[in-house]
Amino acid sequence: MKIIGMKIEKYIGQTVSGHNCDFEYTDVELERHIIFGILSDNRKVKIKLWEEEGECGSGWCAASWGRIEIEEVERFDGYTFKLKAPITVPDLLPEKDYDDVENDVFSVYYDGGDGYYPNGGYSVDMDLFIQTIRHKDKRPVWVFKGSSNRGKSYIAAHINGLEVYETDSQETLPDSITSDVIVLGNKNTYTIDELEPKIFGNYELHIVDFG
Repeated sequence: MKIIGMKIEKYIGQTVSGHNCDFEYTDVELERHIIFGILSDNRKVKIKLWEEEGECGSGWCAASWGRIEIEEVERFDGYTFKLKAPITVPDLLPEKDYDDVENDVFSVYYDGGDGYYPNGGYSVDMDLFIQTIRHKDKRPVWVFKGSSNRGKSYIAAHINGLEVYETDSQETLPDSITSDVIVLGNKNTYTIDELEPKIFGNYELHIVDFG
């Protein structure tokens, strides 16, 4: 597989602390790495790498797992890191499931070799890449606003891979909004100024006005 490029996505996940069935889950800004490659049969693939936290099976300690997901794509949807020099690694096929992967670009360890007290994760050799001007340090958050019956909710419902929050789903705004897309409904007349202090983390706001 020829590696073409990579992007880093910021998202809101949870970190876990505690032990002996007494755990605390805390919202935190995390990163996942998306690597783009071309297989030896010329298929294009998107490889998503991330880490999950939770509890071990017995509830004694916090645990972590390295995760990998491979998807065949028709085109690459924009990468923000390019390789300093060409590099190839063994094919990773979208029709197969992988737990542990190790090559010259990245490594994934599902449970760190310990099924009882998982300590998995992943790593990427960032020294192989150079950042492009398209990279953004802040997590993008989109706000859909506008009159009713303009398709805000319909379009948001068909966005894959992003979490959506609709302000009309509750009578009051939550203390913290961790979603990637916020649909500003018209049942409750919230303003952008009222919304912004509720958005979690370090974000870059994009307002989409449906008119």
